[in-house]
Amino acid sequence: MQKDLRTFLNKIKTQYPEKYFEVEEKLDRDYEIGAVQELLAAKGKYPVVFYKNVEKSPMPMVSSLFASYELLGHALDVDGNEHEEILQTYIKRESNPLPMQEIAKADAPVKAQIFTGDKIDLDQVPISIHNELDSGRYISSGNLICIDPDSGVPNVGIYRMEVKNKNTLSWMVNPASHAAYIYRRHCELKKRMEVAIFIGHHPAVVLGSSSRGKLDEHNELETMGGLLNEPLQVVKAETVNINVPAYAEIVIEGYLDPGEMTQDGPFGEYAGYYGPEKEVAVLHVTAITMRKDPIYHDIRPSFREHTLAGVLGREAHMYKKVKEIIPTLKALHLPPSGASFYHLYMSIKKTVEGYGKFAALAALGVNYDLKHVFVFDEDINIYDNEQVLWAVATRVQGDIDISMIPYTFGAQLDPSSYAEDNRAGKGKLTTRVIIDATKPFHTEFPKVVKVPQEVSDKVSKMLNL
Repeated sequence: MQKDLRTFLNKIKTQYPEKYFEVEEKLDRDYEIGAVQELLAAKGKYPVVFYKNVEKSPMPMVSSLFASYELLGHALDVDGNEHEEILQTYIKRESNPLPMQEIAKADAPVKAQIFTGDKIDLDQVPISIHNELDSGRYISSGNLICIDPDSGVPNVGIYRMEVKNKNTLSWMVNPASHAAYIYRRHCELKKRMEVAIFIGHHPAVVLGSSSRGKLDEHNELETMGGLLNEPLQVVKAETVNINVPAYAEIVIEGYLDPGEMTQDGPFGEYAGYYGPEKEVAVLHVTAITMRKDPIYHDIRPSFREHTLAGVLGREAHMYKKVKEIIPTLKALHLPPSGASFYHLYMSIKKTVEGYGKFAALAALGVNYDLKHVFVFDEDINIYDNEQVLWAVATRVQGDIDISMIPYTFGAQLDPSSYAEDNRAGKGKLTTRVIIDATKPFHTEFPKVVKVPQEVSDKVSKMLNL
């Protein structure tokens, strides 16, 4: 039996009950679902949230699967909140993909219910309006599978999709993503792009959607098997030539015609602001399949889960690339304070003057989302914001240690990005900032205050601290 969403929920509920919050009361799928998470977050609580009764929905919902680093760790069988261990476990498993295992339709739980033709109705699924100014109901947790027409390699990613009617969605994709390249290639070939969207699976599978590699080589479905630590079991889709996860809760099949566009937005995006109305592609639904008693997985947009769902994939990609250039890289972190996209904290062992800024430049060349890169000595715990800000306060002189690179391509959803011809206008350009908080290499720097290490070790053992 494949590990799936249900096995993970049972694990959290039984082994970590403090990280599981079940809502018995009947809640509206619009707004009220998200309100629960906001209220919990205001108290510093980020558990998995299971909604047993959703108004006008035949199925329950679950959210906040990725709301904390501890939950990311549990998805990878790592206990505790040691971020470095979690990241290194992700890197190790990601680097060891496993071939998919195709199973028979009769053995695939996601084939228990099949809806095609006039029976297709997206309102069967409790797709939500999340924020008060959102233009409609959005699938926020849909893992969209498409196929590169040149290499035949599948690609998987999570994108926002707005419900337009009972059998039509809109599809918004970042123009620099692999799926956008695949779509543009289909347009060049004047070919329909077939897709399949799966919703609800073990979190390790969903984490695989943010894995990064070469477009014509990297198969996220095999990476998902590596992260799951067992081959991902798949089954043939009903109406498109795509293999889909057999133990998913729901699968939506469909296609995009080249150049067919519609409008979507505004939508509450990951940075915590509304993204504007945009022209996006149209997705026609040709089938919906689901389990006998499906659970709908919803990701709360512009909430911590939204950004943490993909953070390990982004961190792993940067860690491997920067490590090739900076062998003394010690740790790397995309903190929630930067929406897990815009701020990067790195610690290095400094071996030569200027190495801090060089390390930052290496990172900036890897990820276009980055705006502010902070580089620290190895004695700074980059997962502790108080230590981070202390190092900035005591080791940085602005005229020497801060560098700015304006007019560079950046994240289009950054609310402060600007246009080339008008700094006040919205565009895709950003100013990148390097903050080198490392100590001078050749100059004696005051020593950090602390008790002798042997004393600290003795007291720690004595008091079990």
